[in-house]
Amino acid sequence: MALDKGRAAELEHMVRKMGAIISVFEVRSDPVGNPRFSAFRDLMDVFHAMCERQLNEQQDFIDAMGEMTEEETERLKVAFEKIYGKPPSGI
Repeated sequence: MALDKGRAAELEHMVRKMGAIISVFEVRSDPVGNPRFSAFRDLMDVFHAMCERQLNEQQDFIDAMGEMTEEETERLKVAFEKIYGKPPSGI
């Protein structure tokens, strides 16, 4: 079901705000010098990309998150391992 114009505009604004927050996180986290902490940016990037994709598909990502692509799943696994030192299955 297609999103109504008002909801689509609301979600688009939210995606833009998330993108701005992610950019600020990158600028603020890089000087910390902890690559594990900086890897949280990768997690945010994947989430942001999922939200953008769902919005482009006229789906409300607040009501229900869509399925991850294989590429997104792999990126999350890599980021998780970078942060925690082991794969998600190792927790």
